[in-house]
Amino acid sequence: MQEDVGIRRLPVRLLTTVEQCKSAADRLLQSQQHSVALDCKGAKLGRFGKVSVLQLATEAEVLLVDVERSGQEVLAPLEALLLHTGIVKVVHDCREIASVLLNQYGIPLHGVYDIQVAFAAWLERQGLDAYQAGLAEVMRTFRLSAYQLHRWDRLERHIALPQWHERPLQSQALRHAVESVVHLLPLQRILNRELGDPSGALIQRRSVHNVDYARLNSALLPLEGAASLRTGVKLQAMLASRKPDVAYFKINHAPITGAVVDGNDFKDFADLEIGDIADCEVKSVSPCQQYVYLLREGHGSLMFDHRRLKMVNLAPKSKLDEMRPSRQSSLYGQESSGGGPSLKLEPRSFREPKPSVIRKSRGSVKVKKTGFKPPAPQQQAFE
Repeated sequence: MQEDVGIRRLPVRLLTTVEQCKSAADRLLQSQQHSVALDCKGAKLGRFGKVSVLQLATEAEVLLVDVERSGQEVLAPLEALLLHTGIVKVVHDCREIASVLLNQYGIPLHGVYDIQVAFAAWLERQGLDAYQAGLAEVMRTFRLSAYQLHRWDRLERHIALPQWHERPLQSQALRHAVESVVHLLPLQRILNRELGDPSGALIQRRSVHNVDYARLNSALLPLEGAASLRTGVKLQAMLASRKPDVAYFKINHAPITGAVVDGNDFKDFADLEIGDIADCEVKSVSPCQQYVYLLREGHGSLMFDHRRLKMVNLAPKSKLDEMRPSRQSSLYGQESSGGGPSLKLEPRSFREPKPSVIRKSRGSVKVKKTGFKPPAPQQQAFE
């Protein structure tokens, strides 16, 4: 693995007005820029979240759009850039970003290259189990020198998250905003080289699945919070992480996470891979209201089809009754009739042999002779 060690200092510009954002967007659209790195920060992203800072990075500069201070009007000039399919938006885990931009600001994302998806594809290429890695892990894998130089170890050790709503932005928040976007374009180049996909078209096609996450459960769960997550409510869940005895799902209802912790319930999700979406229903909500426990839709009537490698629904009883053979067993209907005979015998359709043991009226047993005669023992001569 060849590491991209080109490390340069880039100017950071803070955009606070509509005119500044329009000028920056026009400059990017008119340039020969093929890709632009994108990220969003806020106290809570997702369908019911809010963007405080939107970050853009090119090979020449880093742009920080202060949405918290200037209002959502500053995002309007950037809509053409985010919709432009000719300029690839390089994001790490675009799901919550795509969701907040679409549901809160009406801006859909197009032309997305997801670093997390690319890293999972690289793991598959190495013969390893794919999982959803954080940006720090991708940095340690492909840009270790930049990880050490930028002291990402200190960045990860900061337990307290930046307060994105505070103004002016604190130095820790500014560093988080810059570091989370400035390394995405170099990582894209490295991953494209590792995957043998110079254009990145393969990852762009796979990333569409994550972009579509923005519409997940929009109609099924219209209300924010746990109030709409009553027992039995139908929803869809995307598998995000799985361990031997527990699975976690993203349901586009942040900050609530889907979970399956019961062993019997866990078996119904055996066919899912990371990123797959399953039809589920709510089993219960945790006391802290941060987790919703899920059941697979059709729970109790599912079986794993080893030929198709997926969970399938068992046929209903009416269908099974239609498939029963016309000639029934002599025990069929036992104990089902009220007051009648326990066995319903059908007329014999072929000649059946009589039993070899016959009981007389007094209870003594008479064994019927079969006519079989054992062979006489042969005499052997010994010399």
